[in-house]
This record gives sequence, C-alpha cells and structure tokens, in this order.
Amino acid sequence: MLLRTNAKLEKLAGLPYLSAGLTLAPHNLSGHNVCAGASNGCAASCVLWFAGLRVSSTSRHAALRDTQWLFGHRRSFIDQLNRDIVNLVRLAERKRVKPAVRLNVASDLEWFDLIERWPTVQFYDYTKIRSRFRDYLAGELPANYALTFSRHEKHHPATIASFLRRGGNVAQVFDVDYHPQSGRVGDLPESVRIHGRQWPVIDGDKHDIRIPSIDGRGVVVGLRLKGTNAAKSRARVNGFAFKGEQ
Repeated sequence: MLLRTNAKLEKLAGLPYLSAGLTLAPHNLSGHNVCAGASNGCAASCVLWFAGLRVSSTSRHAALRDTQWLFGHRRSFIDQLNRDIVNLVRLAERKRVKPAVRLNVASDLEWFDLIERWPTVQFYDYTKIRSRFRDYLAGELPANYALTFSRHEKHHPATIASFLRRGGNVAQVFDVDYHPQSGRVGDLPESVRIHGRQWPVIDGDKHDIRIPSIDGRGVVVGLRLKGTNAAKSRARVNGFAFKGEQ
C-alpha cells in the first residue's frame, strides 16, 4: 500500500472528504530529487522529515523505499497506486464522503496523467514550482486538481502578491509556537502585509485538505513552524520562517 493517512491528513473532522496521501522521501534524500523547487531553507528544515511521524526510522525507511520503487520500477508503482485509489474510492462510497488524494505529501512531482484518469477524485497538493502554479491559475491543469503555492525564502514578495491577486492561495510558514501536546499553540496573524497590501491569513494547521471551496481564494495559508529545535533554528536562520511585513 502506497496511499496512507498521517496525523495531519486525519484532521478532516467535519469535512466531507476521506483523504489519503503518498509520502516519498523529500528533496534528494533518496538519491532522486523529488522537490525541484526547494530552497536551502526548505530542504534543511523540511517538516516532513524533521517533525512528527517523519522522525521515526520506520517512516523514513518506508518513504525511502517507496521513492526507490517509483524511480526503479515505475510501472508496478503506478499499478499499486491505482489499486490504492480504487480502495479509497470504495471506502469513501461506503462512508458517503468524497475521496481526496494528496500525491505530493513530501514531494513536488507532476502526476497529471494519473490525475486525469480519476476525474471523480479530488486531488490537491502544495507546489513550489512557479511555472506549474501559473498553469494552474490559467486553468491549464486537470479540473480535479487544486494547488496551493508553497512559499520559501527565495520567492520574491512581488511574485507572491501576483499569485494572490489572481485568486491563488499561498502557504507560508510563520515563526509561531506549535506544541499541541502541551497546549502551546500560538496565534497566527489575521492578515499579513505582502508587497504593499494586506492579505487575509487562514489557519492551515486545522486540517490538511487545500481546495478553494474550503479555503477560499486569494488567501495566505498560515502554517506554524514545526520540527526539532535544530530544524526550527535552521528555518529561522535561513529566513524560511517568516515574520512581519514582506
């Protein structure tokens, strides 16, 4: 099985979706670069490798194994992925909810052919690849695929503002406390100033599913800084975790 849930994907209570995701080993940790748009700050503090379940050796091994499978035996990998989607669709039908799939939980690959094969499934992802996000905003990607642009420290504020003006949503990591086990979850700002204009911020930690019918359009998806102390320190030093006006 390739499609799995994780702690964040399960935060969907009250939403009419059953969601599952494909988690590969991020960046080039497998020997294959699956995050073409990653910055140094993003790679050094990747929440999918340095926070939560990704810290466990079992989860890391599974992500590395699946990434090697994809690049070494793509046909059998895609066959298994399609079987997993069949099972998800059947389970969603029994639960009377909609199936949703995130194929890039820790990667940023192109899956358009597979997505077009499943028009009744809602696919969604984050991407750091500007050309792909521009194609999405232009309506050139599959209709059942929703993208949120994932900002890092190298993206110019003017680029981010242009995406927001066109109705795109942009995820941004804020240097805000996130320790839910001990009840310490800091407040995200209600809005953030980017390139001379205030943009509304929604709480992206409440659930994972990023589609405009839930999030709205032209919003900043606020994510709190997560990971080990070392990873969070790197994010601050690299400028990956944002503060204040940009």
